[in-house]
Amino acid sequence: MINSSRTAVLKSGQSVIYYDKILGVGSDPDQGPAGWFDPLNPDLEAELVQAGGRAAAWFIQIGDQACVLRHYRRGGMAARFFRDQYLWTGAAASRSIAEFSMMQSMWLAGLPVPQPLAAGVWRKGFSYRAALITAKVQDATPLAHVVDSAAWAQAGRAIAKMHQAEIWHADLNVFNVLMDSQGQAWLIDFDRARAGYLNAWQRAENLARLLRSVRKVCPELEQECWPILTNAYALEEQDLLLIGRDSNDR
Repeated sequence: MINSSRTAVLKSGQSVIYYDKILGVGSDPDQGPAGWFDPLNPDLEAELVQAGGRAAAWFIQIGDQACVLRHYRRGGMAARFFRDQYLWTGAAASRSIAEFSMMQSMWLAGLPVPQPLAAGVWRKGFSYRAALITAKVQDATPLAHVVDSAAWAQAGRAIAKMHQAEIWHADLNVFNVLMDSQGQAWLIDFDRARAGYLNAWQRAENLARLLRSVRKVCPELEQECWPILTNAYALEEQDLLLIGRDSNDR
C-alpha cells in the first residue's frame, strides 16, 4: 500500500509516475519527474552501474539527492523478444509501482532497504515499460566483494529482519546485499518480491539461492563467511521472536 501522504502522482497520457514529495518539482519539465527517468538527460549526470543491473541501471543526481535509476529488463530467453516490455494489467500491478509500494512499506517500517523515490510506467497498448528510482547507498560494496566477517554477520541480520517482516525476496544474491562504509547491510532489488505469510521452506529457499550465488561468484568466501552469515541470521531470528513474544504478552 503506497503512503498517500508522502507520495505524489503525475499522470500524462498513458504514463503514470509516483514520486516521493521530498524530491519536489521544478518549473523545467526536464528537471521534473518526466525527466528523471532518462539517463541521457544531462541534468541527471548519469553514470552506468557496472555491477549487475543488466546494463540498465545508472547512478543519477536529482538536486541534492544521489539516486539509482533502474529500467526494468527481462532476463533469459524472453529478453530476445520483449527486452523491456511487460503485459499491462493495470498500474498498481506494474513491476515498478509494485516494487515502489513494497520498498516504501519496508523503509517506513525501518527495514534495511534504500528509500524508494520514484516509479514510472509508460503504457503502449497491451504492454508497458517501467523504471524505478531509489536513494543511493553511499560508498556501497556488494557482499560479493566483502571479506570482513562482521559485514557477513550484518548481512545475516538484515535478511532475518526481512524474513521476520514476512518479505520473500525473488532474487537474493551477493550483488543484492550491499555494505556501506559504516558496516550497515542493505537489501536491494525487490522486483517480484512478495509480502505475506512466509513459511520455513520459503525462508530456506531464499538462503539457498544466496548460497548458490556465493558458490558461483565468490566461492573462496563460502567456508569462512557463509557460516558467519547463517549463524547471525539464526541469532537475529531468535531475538526477533523473543521481542515479538514480549510485545504480545504485554
